[in-house]
Amino acid sequence: MANILVSGWKKNTGFAAALLLLVALGALWICSGALAQQNPQQNQVLLSDGTQAPADPSQDPPSIVGRISAIDGNVSYEPASVNDFAAAELNYPLTTGDRLYAAASSDAEFQSGNLAVRLGAATDLTVTALTDTLTQFGLAQGAVHLRTFQLDPGATVELDTPNVAVTVLQPGDVRVETDSTSDITLVTVVSGQVQVDGNGIQTTLQPGDSVQLRGAQPVSAQWMQVEPQDALDAFSAERDAQYESALNAQANDLNPETIGGEDLAQNGQWQNDPDNGPVWYPSGVAVDWQPYRFGHWVWVAPWGWTWVESERWGFAPFHYGRWNRFGNRWGWVPGPPVVRPIWSPALVVFVGAPGVTAWFPLGLREPFVPWYHSSTLYLNRVNVSNIFNRNAAQVRSGYNQRATSLFPNEPGNHNYANRSIATIAMSQDAFAAGRPVARNELRGSQAQLGSAAIVPHPLVTPQRTTVASAPAKAVPPHTARPTLASRNDSRVKAPSSVMNPGSVAGPGGPQRTGPVQAPAKTPTQNPAPVTRAPMPPVQQPNPTQGRPPAQAAAPKQTTPMPPVQEPNVTQGRPPQRMPSEQPTPTPQPERPLFNKAVPPEPRPSFEKQQQAIEQNDPGRPLSPRQMDNVRQNQPAGPAQTHEAPHSAPAPASRPAPQPPPQSNEKKK
Repeated sequence: MANILVSGWKKNTGFAAALLLLVALGALWICSGALAQQNPQQNQVLLSDGTQAPADPSQDPPSIVGRISAIDGNVSYEPASVNDFAAAELNYPLTTGDRLYAAASSDAEFQSGNLAVRLGAATDLTVTALTDTLTQFGLAQGAVHLRTFQLDPGATVELDTPNVAVTVLQPGDVRVETDSTSDITLVTVVSGQVQVDGNGIQTTLQPGDSVQLRGAQPVSAQWMQVEPQDALDAFSAERDAQYESALNAQANDLNPETIGGEDLAQNGQWQNDPDNGPVWYPSGVAVDWQPYRFGHWVWVAPWGWTWVESERWGFAPFHYGRWNRFGNRWGWVPGPPVVRPIWSPALVVFVGAPGVTAWFPLGLREPFVPWYHSSTLYLNRVNVSNIFNRNAAQVRSGYNQRATSLFPNEPGNHNYANRSIATIAMSQDAFAAGRPVARNELRGSQAQLGSAAIVPHPLVTPQRTTVASAPAKAVPPHTARPTLASRNDSRVKAPSSVMNPGSVAGPGGPQRTGPVQAPAKTPTQNPAPVTRAPMPPVQQPNPTQGRPPAQAAAPKQTTPMPPVQEPNVTQGRPPQRMPSEQPTPTPQPERPLFNKAVPPEPRPSFEKQQQAIEQNDPGRPLSPRQMDNVRQNQPAGPAQTHEAPHSAPAPASRPAPQPPPQSNEKKK
């Protein structure tokens, strides 16, 4: 069944509550129909070639994605399938294997649903896993605030450093910082509860705890005073305030797990429509503005073609809900606010013509048919969560009609609301290269494309520039990707050397009440507890001491801190060796991160994916099974799901061979 989220959603009137309850029940009715086992025929949808879409959801793509939600200074990212950094871009989607780096005097934020990671200066963060059940990060150097607003039952949120893994047990705010050259990590819990695991240590930390962890074989620990607030703390507090303000402003209009939804309240107006519910209208846009025009296309596996909008607010309205023309302006209609939204790479329909790729946005209650591989259950969920319709039977009927006559050669059979007013076209070469649409749009093609065929996806193979284009302005000193110390869930190998949290003396000293129990997990994710031997007495931090409020933050530093040769034993933070604005990367020995949970296998290189896509179905991403074959240097093989027959792509001039990209070691 669809996950129903009611926390944080306020009901102002009995009428609104009753109305949205009906919407929720309608959504549940649709989802339960899709999941019903007593009538498996209801779970199948016929494609236009007579085959049935598979009902097995085990290979479905994740329902969430991350995004670069804030940039201050020089920030770069390294996609999972290439070994080259590029300049970071607001609203760029990030997923498993992607890497983010904030240079000196810079801040950045990664955001996904009910979670955000705020990066401080000289911070190297990898998204090692982003699935519906596991969110895992690797912190190779620098400092982050790991901010969780909600923790779903059965889900794991983990952050790995070179010597310990930090697992979130209760939602809250934890600061983790680690040195780039030595095994020193400082974990400070502002709120919530976390578990720290390493070789020889396992302990639970409560709000106000700050622990320095040294070494790796084994790890030793010492309780520290909570450090004064710095620029990263102030940045994180500022982002928290923005999230809270946006949630309060649109609590009745938008599900709080809509990624990027917090950007809407300050960049437009919400109005209620009697037939379509809450509608958001962007402010400050040009008279001729239209959706899916001011941005560019990128390639993000496993979804493939993905839209990146240029406006700061341009994430949620292009990956959830539907656009509609209300009078003389465009308005965005989200899905039901009580149904958890499912992320989509772009909610459009593609049109094909010789040498041309075109598209237009889906209109109200028009079902979305993905161009990537997915099951029937996914198809139902991605439409139920993004279409506002009080008539549940109409959603189901419309979807069945759409799927059984998928991509016909007679486009006149489909009366799409936005096709005649919002179709945008580019040359296939410009589209495949991911060039900005507004500067490369083919004007005057609207009438010519009116009779063109609907196609399942762009019939062109993506170029490398759709994955990483603009050169990076700064890269981390350790250019090699961080690796993981273990491919199996770790077990504590020796008695812990950290005393119970709250202890101020050796054996017999006062002890805090036992830690709150963690949510139930599988045995492989929760190492068995061990007897902890107390370490020598240390000064106990003042339990009333915490970080000062945001307004008391110190001014943001504009110059790098000088090198520190040896950490002061009275301070908890690791030594800071801040690089210059454009550090010269140098080869470094491999420095693995300590992990508990096992992330998915890394994706094969983009070049290998590109070759397999070109040979199998140009323009369509590989299925998980095909990805596994390519990873093992085997032929990709048949697709996971059949696709409606479509014409072969028109011949297009291939770009001239380019020299191999300059390695990171040679960048300045």
